[in-house]
Amino acid sequence: MLPLPILLPFFALIALGYALGRGPLALPAAQNGLRIFVLYAALPAFIFRFVVEAAAPPAAALLAPAAFALAMLATAAAAAALTPHRARSLAAMGSISANVGYMGLPAIAVSPLGADPAATGAAIAILVIDVLGTMNANMLLLTRGGLRAGAAAMLRAPLVWAMLAGLSVRLSGIALPAPVMSLAAMLAGGAVPGALISLGAALAVGGGALALAPLRPVRAALPGKLILHPALAWIAAAALGLPGGATAATVLMAATPTSLGYFLIAGAGGQDIRAAAALCLWTTVLSLPTLALWSAALTYA
Repeated sequence: MLPLPILLPFFALIALGYALGRGPLALPAAQNGLRIFVLYAALPAFIFRFVVEAAAPPAAALLAPAAFALAMLATAAAAAALTPHRARSLAAMGSISANVGYMGLPAIAVSPLGADPAATGAAIAILVIDVLGTMNANMLLLTRGGLRAGAAAMLRAPLVWAMLAGLSVRLSGIALPAPVMSLAAMLAGGAVPGALISLGAALAVGGGALALAPLRPVRAALPGKLILHPALAWIAAAALGLPGGATAATVLMAATPTSLGYFLIAGAGGQDIRAAAALCLWTTVLSLPTLALWSAALTYA
Protein backbone atom coordinates (compact mmCIF):
# COMPACT_ATOMS: atom_id res chain seq x y z
CA MET A 1 0.00 0.00 0.00
CA LEU A 2 1.89 3.05 1.32
CA PRO A 3 4.95 1.62 3.10
CA LEU A 4 7.19 3.87 5.20
CA PRO A 5 9.90 4.13 2.49
CA ILE A 6 7.27 5.92 0.38
CA LEU A 7 5.73 7.98 3.18
CA LEU A 8 8.96 9.23 4.76
CA PRO A 9 10.23 11.22 1.74
CA PHE A 10 6.83 12.94 1.54
CA PHE A 11 7.07 14.10 5.13
CA ALA A 12 10.76 14.95 4.73
CA LEU A 13 9.77 17.35 1.94
CA ILE A 14 7.10 18.91 4.16
CA ALA A 15 9.69 19.29 6.94
CA LEU A 16 12.13 20.87 4.46
CA GLY A 17 9.39 23.27 3.37
CA TYR A 18 8.70 24.10 7.02
CA ALA A 19 12.38 24.86 7.60
CA LEU A 20 12.55 26.99 4.45
CA GLY A 21 9.37 28.74 5.55
CA ARG A 22 11.28 29.94 8.61
CA GLY A 23 14.00 31.30 6.34
CA PRO A 24 14.17 31.95 2.57
CA LEU A 25 10.50 31.07 1.96
CA ALA A 26 9.23 33.22 4.81
CA LEU A 27 8.84 36.08 2.34
CA PRO A 28 5.30 36.15 0.90
CA ALA A 29 6.66 36.79 -2.60
CA ALA A 30 8.82 33.66 -2.47
CA GLN A 31 5.93 31.49 -1.30
CA ASN A 32 3.60 32.97 -3.89
CA GLY A 33 6.11 32.25 -6.65
CA LEU A 34 6.47 28.61 -5.62
CA ARG A 35 2.72 28.23 -5.16
CA ILE A 36 1.99 29.71 -8.59
CA PHE A 37 4.44 27.31 -10.24
CA VAL A 38 2.89 24.31 -8.48
CA LEU A 39 -0.72 25.37 -8.94
CA TYR A 40 -0.55 26.61 -12.52
CA ALA A 41 2.15 24.43 -14.08
CA ALA A 42 3.50 21.41 -12.21
CA LEU A 43 0.41 19.96 -10.54
CA PRO A 44 -1.90 20.44 -13.55
CA ALA A 45 0.71 18.70 -15.73
CA PHE A 46 0.96 15.87 -13.18
CA ILE A 47 -2.81 15.38 -13.13
CA PHE A 48 -3.15 15.72 -16.92
CA ARG A 49 -0.48 13.10 -17.52
CA PHE A 50 -1.89 10.81 -14.83
CA VAL A 51 -5.42 10.97 -16.31
CA VAL A 52 -4.19 10.43 -19.88
CA GLU A 53 -1.87 7.51 -19.12
CA ALA A 54 -3.70 5.65 -16.33
CA ALA A 55 -5.16 2.29 -17.28
CA ALA A 56 -8.95 2.11 -17.61
CA PRO A 57 -10.48 1.27 -14.20
CA PRO A 58 -13.22 -1.32 -13.64
CA ALA A 59 -16.67 0.23 -13.53
CA ALA A 60 -17.12 -0.62 -9.84
CA ALA A 61 -14.12 1.55 -8.94
CA LEU A 62 -16.03 4.63 -10.09
CA LEU A 63 -18.31 4.23 -7.05
CA ALA A 64 -15.38 5.42 -4.91
CA PRO A 65 -16.55 9.07 -4.87
CA ALA A 66 -19.91 7.92 -3.45
CA ALA A 67 -18.16 6.10 -0.58
CA PHE A 68 -15.89 9.09 -0.01
CA ALA A 69 -18.83 11.53 0.00
CA LEU A 70 -20.94 9.42 2.37
CA ALA A 71 -18.03 9.26 4.79
CA MET A 72 -17.55 13.03 4.48
CA LEU A 73 -21.17 13.80 5.31
CA ALA A 74 -21.18 11.57 8.40
CA THR A 75 -17.81 12.86 9.60
CA ALA A 76 -18.80 16.50 9.14
CA ALA A 77 -22.05 15.93 11.06
CA ALA A 78 -20.18 14.27 13.95
CA ALA A 79 -17.54 17.02 14.14
CA ALA A 80 -20.19 19.73 14.07
CA ALA A 81 -22.25 18.03 16.77
CA LEU A 82 -19.22 17.92 19.10
CA THR A 83 -18.20 21.55 18.54
CA PRO A 84 -19.57 24.81 20.00
CA HIS A 85 -22.02 26.52 17.69
CA ARG A 86 -19.72 29.39 16.69
CA ALA A 87 -17.08 27.00 15.30
CA ARG A 88 -19.26 24.25 13.82
CA SER A 89 -18.66 25.12 10.18
CA LEU A 90 -14.92 25.39 10.77
CA ALA A 91 -14.83 22.00 12.52
CA ALA A 92 -17.06 20.27 9.99
CA MET A 93 -15.05 21.41 6.96
CA GLY A 94 -11.72 20.84 8.72
CA SER A 95 -12.66 17.22 9.36
CA ILE A 96 -13.39 16.46 5.71
CA SER A 97 -11.16 18.81 3.66
CA ALA A 98 -8.63 16.16 2.67
CA ASN A 99 -5.32 16.99 1.04
CA VAL A 100 -5.99 14.69 -1.90
CA GLY A 101 -4.28 16.86 -4.51
CA TYR A 102 -0.95 17.64 -2.84
CA MET A 103 -0.58 14.34 -0.96
CA GLY A 104 -3.21 11.69 -1.73
CA LEU A 105 -2.99 11.31 -5.49
CA PRO A 106 0.82 11.75 -5.69
CA ALA A 107 1.39 9.19 -2.92
CA ILE A 108 -0.87 6.65 -4.62
CA ALA A 109 0.76 7.34 -8.00
CA VAL A 110 4.27 6.51 -6.76
CA SER A 111 3.20 3.54 -4.59
CA PRO A 112 2.38 -0.03 -5.70
CA LEU A 113 -1.25 1.14 -5.96
CA GLY A 114 -0.21 3.24 -8.96
CA ALA A 115 -0.12 0.07 -11.04
CA ASP A 116 -3.69 -0.92 -10.04
CA PRO A 117 -6.31 0.52 -12.43
CA ALA A 118 -9.00 0.25 -9.75
CA ALA A 119 -6.91 2.32 -7.32
CA THR A 120 -5.85 4.98 -9.83
CA GLY A 121 -9.36 5.27 -11.24
CA ALA A 122 -10.82 5.69 -7.76
CA ALA A 123 -8.17 8.26 -6.82
CA ILE A 124 -8.80 10.36 -9.93
CA ALA A 125 -12.57 10.21 -9.45
CA ILE A 126 -12.24 11.26 -5.79
CA LEU A 127 -9.99 14.16 -6.77
CA VAL A 128 -12.64 15.36 -9.22
CA ILE A 129 -15.33 15.25 -6.54
CA ASP A 130 -13.06 16.96 -4.03
CA VAL A 131 -12.16 19.82 -6.35
CA LEU A 132 -15.71 20.35 -7.58
CA GLY A 133 -17.51 19.63 -4.29
CA THR A 134 -15.45 20.17 -1.16
CA MET A 135 -13.81 23.33 -2.45
CA ASN A 136 -17.19 24.89 -3.16
CA ALA A 137 -18.57 23.72 0.19
CA ASN A 138 -15.65 25.46 1.87
CA MET A 139 -16.37 28.62 -0.09
CA LEU A 140 -20.07 28.43 0.82
CA LEU A 141 -19.68 27.72 4.54
CA LEU A 142 -16.50 29.60 5.40
CA THR A 143 -16.79 32.79 3.33
CA ARG A 144 -19.42 35.36 2.50
CA GLY A 145 -19.07 34.66 -1.20
CA GLY A 146 -21.41 31.67 -1.21
CA LEU A 147 -22.10 29.68 -4.34
CA ARG A 148 -21.17 32.51 -6.71
CA ALA A 149 -17.68 32.78 -5.19
CA GLY A 150 -17.36 29.00 -5.21
CA ALA A 151 -18.35 28.76 -8.87
CA ALA A 152 -15.90 31.51 -9.80
CA ALA A 153 -13.11 29.77 -7.90
CA MET A 154 -13.94 26.48 -9.60
CA LEU A 155 -13.78 28.06 -13.06
CA ARG A 156 -10.39 29.55 -12.23
CA ALA A 157 -8.96 26.34 -10.76
CA PRO A 158 -6.17 24.97 -13.02
CA LEU A 159 -6.68 21.46 -11.61
CA VAL A 160 -10.23 21.40 -12.96
CA TRP A 161 -9.07 22.33 -16.45
CA ALA A 162 -6.19 19.85 -16.30
CA MET A 163 -8.60 17.03 -15.41
CA LEU A 164 -11.05 18.05 -18.12
CA ALA A 165 -8.24 18.29 -20.70
CA GLY A 166 -6.89 14.88 -19.72
CA LEU A 167 -10.34 13.29 -19.91
CA SER A 168 -10.96 14.92 -23.31
CA VAL A 169 -7.71 13.56 -24.71
CA ARG A 170 -8.36 10.14 -23.24
CA LEU A 171 -11.96 9.86 -24.50
CA SER A 172 -11.14 11.23 -27.94
CA GLY A 173 -8.31 8.76 -28.48
CA ILE A 174 -6.06 11.51 -29.82
CA ALA A 175 -2.34 10.70 -29.66
CA LEU A 176 -0.55 13.84 -28.56
CA PRO A 177 2.85 14.63 -30.10
CA ALA A 178 5.84 13.30 -28.18
CA PRO A 179 7.21 16.79 -27.37
CA VAL A 180 3.89 17.69 -25.69
CA MET A 181 3.97 14.62 -23.47
CA SER A 182 7.67 15.19 -22.74
CA LEU A 183 6.87 18.73 -21.63
CA ALA A 184 4.06 17.43 -19.43
CA ALA A 185 6.44 14.86 -17.92
CA MET A 186 9.08 17.51 -17.19
CA LEU A 187 6.59 19.80 -15.48
CA ALA A 188 4.97 16.90 -13.61
CA GLY A 189 8.34 15.99 -12.13
CA GLY A 190 8.23 19.17 -10.06
CA ALA A 191 4.69 18.63 -8.78
CA VAL A 192 5.30 16.40 -5.76
CA PRO A 193 8.39 18.12 -4.29
CA GLY A 194 7.05 21.58 -5.14
CA ALA A 195 3.63 20.94 -3.63
CA LEU A 196 4.98 19.42 -0.42
CA ILE A 197 7.62 22.10 0.11
CA SER A 198 4.97 24.75 -0.52
CA LEU A 199 2.70 23.05 2.02
CA GLY A 200 5.45 22.97 4.65
CA ALA A 201 6.36 26.61 4.07
CA ALA A 202 2.72 27.69 4.37
CA LEU A 203 2.34 25.78 7.63
CA ALA A 204 5.48 27.46 9.00
CA VAL A 205 4.00 30.93 8.69
CA GLY A 206 0.47 30.01 9.83
CA GLY A 207 -0.04 32.33 12.82
CA GLY A 208 0.15 30.39 16.08
CA ALA A 209 0.13 27.05 14.28
CA LEU A 210 2.34 25.37 16.87
CA ALA A 211 0.02 26.20 19.77
CA LEU A 212 -2.40 23.54 20.95
CA ALA A 213 -4.81 26.12 22.37
CA PRO A 214 -6.13 27.20 18.96
CA LEU A 215 -7.28 23.62 18.38
CA ARG A 216 -9.92 23.91 21.09
CA PRO A 217 -12.61 25.42 18.83
CA VAL A 218 -12.20 22.50 16.40
CA ARG A 219 -10.80 19.70 18.60
CA ALA A 220 -13.33 17.23 17.19
CA ALA A 221 -11.97 17.83 13.68
CA LEU A 222 -8.53 16.30 14.38
CA PRO A 223 -9.68 12.74 15.17
CA GLY A 224 -12.51 13.21 12.69
CA LYS A 225 -10.06 13.83 9.85
CA LEU A 226 -7.47 11.18 10.64
CA ILE A 227 -9.61 8.41 12.16
CA LEU A 228 -13.34 8.76 11.59
CA HIS A 229 -13.27 9.88 7.95
CA PRO A 230 -11.09 6.98 6.69
CA ALA A 231 -12.93 4.47 8.93
CA LEU A 232 -16.31 5.48 7.52
CA ALA A 233 -14.86 5.55 3.99
CA TRP A 234 -13.76 1.93 4.44
CA ILE A 235 -17.20 0.93 5.70
CA ALA A 236 -18.93 2.72 2.82
CA ALA A 237 -16.53 1.21 0.26
CA ALA A 238 -17.23 -2.28 1.58
CA ALA A 239 -20.98 -1.66 1.54
CA LEU A 240 -20.80 -0.52 -2.09
CA GLY A 241 -18.70 -3.52 -3.11
CA LEU A 242 -15.65 -1.60 -4.34
CA PRO A 243 -12.68 -3.64 -5.61
CA GLY A 244 -9.73 -3.98 -3.24
CA GLY A 245 -7.56 -1.37 -4.95
CA ALA A 246 -10.41 1.14 -5.10
CA THR A 247 -11.20 0.55 -1.42
CA ALA A 248 -7.56 1.12 -0.47
CA ALA A 249 -7.37 4.33 -2.50
CA THR A 250 -10.63 5.61 -0.99
CA VAL A 251 -9.47 4.99 2.57
CA LEU A 252 -6.01 6.46 2.02
CA MET A 253 -7.37 9.57 0.28
CA ALA A 254 -9.72 10.06 3.24
CA ALA A 255 -6.82 9.58 5.68
CA THR A 256 -4.79 12.47 4.25
CA PRO A 257 -4.48 15.57 6.47
CA THR A 258 -6.61 18.69 6.30
CA SER A 259 -5.94 20.57 3.08
CA LEU A 260 -4.11 23.85 2.77
CA GLY A 261 -7.04 25.18 0.77
CA TYR A 262 -9.21 24.95 3.88
CA PHE A 263 -6.75 27.14 5.80
CA LEU A 264 -6.61 29.71 2.99
CA ILE A 265 -10.38 29.89 2.56
CA ALA A 266 -10.97 30.05 6.32
CA GLY A 267 -8.54 32.94 6.63
CA ALA A 268 -10.08 34.82 3.72
CA GLY A 269 -13.54 34.28 5.19
CA GLY A 270 -12.70 35.80 8.57
CA GLN A 271 -12.74 32.50 10.49
CA ASP A 272 -10.41 31.61 13.40
CA ILE A 273 -7.21 31.47 11.36
CA ARG A 274 -5.09 30.22 14.27
CA ALA A 275 -7.38 27.23 14.77
CA ALA A 276 -7.40 26.50 11.02
CA ALA A 277 -3.59 26.76 10.80
CA ALA A 278 -3.10 24.55 13.87
CA LEU A 279 -5.50 21.95 12.50
CA CYS A 280 -3.64 21.81 9.16
CA LEU A 281 -0.29 21.53 10.91
CA TRP A 282 -1.21 18.87 13.44
CA THR A 283 -3.21 16.71 11.04
CA THR A 284 -0.17 16.81 8.72
CA VAL A 285 2.26 15.87 11.50
CA LEU A 286 0.06 13.12 12.91
CA SER A 287 -0.89 11.73 9.49
CA LEU A 288 2.53 10.05 9.19
CA PRO A 289 1.72 7.40 11.83
CA THR A 290 -2.00 7.27 11.01
CA LEU A 291 -1.40 6.80 7.28
CA ALA A 292 1.09 4.05 8.07
CA LEU A 293 -1.46 2.36 10.34
CA TRP A 294 -4.27 2.62 7.79
CA SER A 295 -1.94 1.26 5.11
CA ALA A 296 -0.96 -1.66 7.31
CA ALA A 297 -4.60 -2.38 8.16
CA LEU A 298 -5.51 -2.41 4.47
CA THR A 299 -2.60 -4.71 3.67
CA TYR A 300 -3.68 -7.33 6.18
CA ALA A 301 -7.46 -6.95 5.72
